Amino acid sequence: MKEPTTARGWAIFLSKLWGPRFPVDVRQIALDYTQRFTDPILNIVEADVPSFEGALYPLKKKGGWAILFNPTIRSRGRRNFTLAHELGHYLVHRSSTSKILECGQAEVLGASTDTARRQLEHDADQFASYLLMPLDDFRAQVSRQKMSLDLLQHCSDRYEVSSTAAALKWLEFTDRCAVLVVATSGFVLWCMRSKSAARSRLFFPSGMPLPPDSLAAQPALGLAVGSEGIELPPGVWSKTSHSREMAIFADSYEMTISLIEFDDFRRSWDDGEDPIEDAFDRFTKLSTS
Repeated sequence: MKEPTTARGWAIFLSKLWGPRFPVDVRQIALDYTQRFTDPILNIVEADVPSFEGALYPLKKKGGWAILFNPTIRSRGRRNFTLAHELGHYLVHRSSTSKILECGQAEVLGASTDTARRQLEHDADQFASYLLMPLDDFRAQVSRQKMSLDLLQHCSDRYEVSSTAAALKWLEFTDRCAVLVVATSGFVLWCMRSKSAARSRLFFPSGMPLPPDSLAAQPALGLAVGSEGIELPPGVWSKTSHSREMAIFADSYEMTISLIEFDDFRRSWDDGEDPIEDAFDRFTKLSTS
């Protein structure tokens, strides 16, 4: 069988070889499958370096590669996704570089100002997403169900990924008008949109203060809200639409992660005004260029 060349192709190829067993054992795949190459992955080790979460490191004397990951990553889901991300770099990018590929927060969040580097990180993220969460299986888990934090947690546990990664996977294919907003210290850090939300030009720019009446801005209220979140009137996240916000309060990272669905969204912008580009737009352009 001819081996693929794209990030998504590699992920689907390896996912089929692994079969419908979850979570996917990234370590086993990385150490076993790559032995067929002349420059295999020889080791996966911890490296307590503050500047990165994961890295692909060339072992020039041994003629292979090592995957490094930061042991301070306490979440098993984030660690698993990081390992898959670096395996994606190995499969897709190692032939075009002999340098260390370090992936820090800027690269993970798509905030690098280097367009070529953003493409590399998008490829690695896409590989990790499709390897760990095959689309057909993910659809089967969430099909016809109302999105909730409990459902996200089910997916997070099944695939051993973070709730954020599971939410991003859902946004990739849902026909719902929905946005994931990650904020820190009361200000938006980044957001990602479903295709419907992108068409509706719903967008929350980096640095924007959280709406005062949003669930994310009220941690005390968030503790009392159930898995399906809270219904919010127009004027909170949208001038014209009711919304339902589910929020995760990540104290260890001083972050809030809100998944927001919009009902009966109506156009509220000037048709002649171009929307501000967000991470979704950048990734879409990169993946089709």
